[in-house]
Amino acid sequence: MLSGQGCADNVSGSMVGHSNEEAVIKEVIGNIYETNKMLLEIGDEVVTKLFKPSSGYKSRYRQEKEALLRMEQVDNVPRLIKSEDQKTTLFMSRLPGRSVTELSETNLSDLTNIVTQMLAAGVARHSMPVRDILVDEQGLLSLVDFERSTLRYQTWRPDWIIAKKVTQYHLSRLISQHQPQLLSSQQQRQLDNTNKVRAFLRIFKRMRTSYRQSRK
Repeated sequence: MLSGQGCADNVSGSMVGHSNEEAVIKEVIGNIYETNKMLLEIGDEVVTKLFKPSSGYKSRYRQEKEALLRMEQVDNVPRLIKSEDQKTTLFMSRLPGRSVTELSETNLSDLTNIVTQMLAAGVARHSMPVRDILVDEQGLLSLVDFERSTLRYQTWRPDWIIAKKVTQYHLSRLISQHQPQLLSSQQQRQLDNTNKVRAFLRIFKRMRTSYRQSRK
């Protein structure tokens, strides 16, 4: 999904994307981004995010709202200005910067600090695509888009333990892609092992899908 913060610097006109079943991005016009699941309006200082009625939209709205509330003391993430529960709409501070394709050592150090603070606040991300990472002209890095997160309620709960490891995996993956020399040998082993498991699960999923289709 488009992060919204800073995207106006990167994209204009119309875009069309595809998920497994339906188009994800409908169009981008100026500072307004619309998909089948949300409407994002980027102002000079405020980003307005409307969650459209769709599968799980209320849950995604509540998840991002709670994540932002928990991260009030976390540096370089959006601040929740206000929310309208009946309209499933969030009003967030706009962060400076734009999406980048390369991350420097300093960028990754800053990102590691954000992730450390984020996890301490009880928020874990399901993914960390580079498009959700913004860097401004001074090199200040920010992280946006928290609707697909897991929130910590008890540190011993399996869902939190797994979500925390998933977040750490995605951070290590970004380091490996952009500055692999920064990975410790232990981090590299953990990353390799996780990649093997993910590859196996993808193969298993394809086999299961093929089997189900053959049974129809």
